[in-house]
Amino acid sequence: MSEFRRDAACVVGIGHSAYGTRGSLAPLGLGRIALDAVLGACADAGLDARDIDGFAGYCDDPTWPADLAVALGTKEFRYSGLVWGGRGSGVPGAVANAYAALATGLADYVVVVRSLIQQARLGQSVAAGVQPGQAIPLAASYTAPFGMALPAAIYAMKARRHMALYGTTTDQFAEVTINARRNAVHNPDARFRAEITVEEHHASRLVCDPLRLLDCCMESDGAAALLVTTPDRARDLCHPPVSIRAVATTGEYKWATASFNTIDEDYVSTGHRRAARDLYDRAGLGPEDVDVALFYDGFTPSVIMSLEDWGFCGIGEGGPFVADGGIRREGRLPVNTHGGNLAEVYLQGITHLLEGVRQLRGTAINQITDASVALYASGVGASPGGGVLLSR
Repeated sequence: MSEFRRDAACVVGIGHSAYGTRGSLAPLGLGRIALDAVLGACADAGLDARDIDGFAGYCDDPTWPADLAVALGTKEFRYSGLVWGGRGSGVPGAVANAYAALATGLADYVVVVRSLIQQARLGQSVAAGVQPGQAIPLAASYTAPFGMALPAAIYAMKARRHMALYGTTTDQFAEVTINARRNAVHNPDARFRAEITVEEHHASRLVCDPLRLLDCCMESDGAAALLVTTPDRARDLCHPPVSIRAVATTGEYKWATASFNTIDEDYVSTGHRRAARDLYDRAGLGPEDVDVALFYDGFTPSVIMSLEDWGFCGIGEGGPFVADGGIRREGRLPVNTHGGNLAEVYLQGITHLLEGVRQLRGTAINQITDASVALYASGVGASPGGGVLLSR
């Protein structure tokens, strides 16, 4: 593997729009809420928004950088990059694009931005909208004909297999949501700020066995942005920079076809064990160095699998790790201290990185004492997923 430069880029500003329920921000439009997030990041950094000369996005974000550049009054538009698809797994790829643009001199200030208005439901078929006579999308063609059409169903099969192999329980799934809600109580931006019990989790309606409603992330609207630049330029801005220590997007498989991966090593996981290997190698760090983890929590089982895949416990030991309080703020590895997709907001992972920056600045609502390394790990098997390591 080629040498990875650890000093090429850092985060200097973070911002987000208002958060709302699914479709509630539609009257504003994607462009407007994206601008709110970008301008917030610039204000946080103390940078004139006109100095942004690069844009990085993911998940086929339809907010065109050219439109943002006009609205911002950009002096020079030098770079744009988009990660196709990926949902929350596209975050590391977008950060990697920003990092590469800065490392190669293609841009001076790159904003990573994601805006989302959920006018289509996450719970609908991945083949929804296909008209008679049209082909089913390639990924869905492996699954939809057999009834495997919903994201929850794909996660549910992986969860059930994890339960069969390792004795993982629904009580342990419940603890993931309980932790998210407990952290969100103190977060004024969080959409779900009431704590829940195991009994309340189990009483929520069954969505796709063994997953219940409270195992599933919310649907929401909003936008968030990170402003990234080089360390030398960061010296003139408001906050001490948060270093992008390493990025890895390695060893993924497409999430919609994951149900047909018959190798348990990959199937009963998030598919990120190779990404973890590369990320730690590039950073010169290991899981023992991580102070706070921001795991993509589209569904509760993925947090348990992430603990295993990223080396915080043995394979099959994620359930007991969670049951022992290991992911709580007082535990061995504080996880999703902002509430995550399950309790703060669902913006396909970018808000997890905002929380990582806050933790390393020492300004988080649920601040972890002396946090100096934060890990973002993306969701189950949506290429090109992986992870990002941030450090002070």
